[in-house]
Amino acid sequence: MLCSPGWNRTRNNMPTRDLIAKKAKVSSATVSRVYNDPDSVSPEKRERVLAAAAKYGYVPDKHASALRRNASGSIMFLERRPHASSPDERYYLWLYADVIRAVQSVIDSSMFNLMLRSFTDIGEIDHIREECDAVICHSLTDREAAHMHTLGMPYVCCYRNMAHDINTVFVDEYAGGKLAGTRFREHGLTKPAHITGALAQNNVCAQRWEGFASCFEQEPMLMNGALGIAGGYTSGKAVVRSIKDGSVDSIFIVNDLTAIGVVHALTESGIRIPGDVSLIGYDNLPFTQTLPFSLATIALSLSEVYAAAARSLLASIRSPGPIRTSITPAYVDGASVRQMH
Repeated sequence: MLCSPGWNRTRNNMPTRDLIAKKAKVSSATVSRVYNDPDSVSPEKRERVLAAAAKYGYVPDKHASALRRNASGSIMFLERRPHASSPDERYYLWLYADVIRAVQSVIDSSMFNLMLRSFTDIGEIDHIREECDAVICHSLTDREAAHMHTLGMPYVCCYRNMAHDINTVFVDEYAGGKLAGTRFREHGLTKPAHITGALAQNNVCAQRWEGFASCFEQEPMLMNGALGIAGGYTSGKAVVRSIKDGSVDSIFIVNDLTAIGVVHALTESGIRIPGDVSLIGYDNLPFTQTLPFSLATIALSLSEVYAAAARSLLASIRSPGPIRTSITPAYVDGASVRQMH
């Protein structure tokens, strides 16, 4: 079978990098950067290269590239293996799946392969230097992240804000809490409460509360109980009297899972949502769609967090440097907030 003119191919009949460079009207080095360090290439050139690659069926040889670099050719997604999961924790598997897809979409367009690894003991982290070229860290404690920092290899920790010397891409939780408070104020709701838990132990919960409270001259009612559906139910029952006597007209709930319990408690007690009280949750988890109304919530934007972390990590492999980026959550409107008339 004859090939059309200009179709430079290898012996196995696959298009070469030089061919893609010619068709995209860029240099071969630019084609290489598109797959190794995409942020270093202008969006217009990157789109031309990827379009040519798709048209001619070009797939970079990641194994050969790794050999040329004397590297493993792998990016590791490293997570601390959780202890026995509680019934509530399984609901967050939706977030985990989105995270993996976001990382995979970035790594797939590079010269690296993605590998997954879990660990139980901090000592296991020492051995990953022999297995990969760089690491995306998920759910590490402060101590584990500090240990990762000492290994002298490219890495980035995700989701939670950490010490300033730790490479991290994180959610601005203070801004998320402030979004909730701002929405209540915009709707003329001036008697807020916050249902949360573990404030002294959980920095994420603390930041959400601080951001929310900053929106009001008088500190909102604070209910620092237990997290999760059961904890939300208990806190919801405890706030019923304050709703009925008019001292609470709106509640910001630390996460959607806890919000489920709050909703059950309030509806069971005859509280109308949003007629008697407005609610805003946090996380934007899909299971809230099972509620009889759409729950207003704050979207974590974790896919954006982990995609940004993967892009930053690829760039740091080429040009080492600190990584510190915050991602602002987004407000998702819902029928649980009373609309202004």
